[in-house]
Amino acid sequence: MVSFRGAVMQAFATRRPLLVFVAALVTTTFQPSSLNAQARPGVLPAALMSDSVAWERILTYVVSSLSTHLVRTASDTSRQPWRISLPPDEPQHAVLEAQLRTILRARPVLPGDTVVYELEIGPLAVANDTGRVRVRTDFATRCSGTTRSGGFGNIDRVYVVRHPPLGWSIARSEGVQHGDRFGCPSPAR
Repeated sequence: MVSFRGAVMQAFATRRPLLVFVAALVTTTFQPSSLNAQARPGVLPAALMSDSVAWERILTYVVSSLSTHLVRTASDTSRQPWRISLPPDEPQHAVLEAQLRTILRARPVLPGDTVVYELEIGPLAVANDTGRVRVRTDFATRCSGTTRSGGFGNIDRVYVVRHPPLGWSIARSEGVQHGDRFGCPSPAR
């Protein structure tokens, strides 16, 4: 009579190549990262939440939308007063801010500035194959002799789409909201 242990050893000896193949397949297929991705469909790993190419496309869009103001200030070599706001927890915050400050020739806003530019870029939210971000621009002129300011601003919802073989598309707008402030009063005569 064959013992249980002997039967197991005999079965293992005859099927060893198959068992080794199955064990190798299981260990390479079901690693913790792939199990985690399967457990939360539609959620990308944190490393993919900040994509430098997506940000490049978004910054290109932002700069092109500001091009009329850049052209207007091109002949003035002095730095312009900009308030730039980016998501503080964005891993590429410092790089994005440095690029924007260079392109816009930005300097910090001082209390005596009569014209102030503001750019606020929200966090990049990536869902499936689309990245979305909210961009707000504001241009304010302080009214002479008052604390009021006149100007205008925009709120733009910008998106980029990832096409797997090609990468990220160019950034586009889902829609812009435009608003004007009251103008400055005319000087008394």
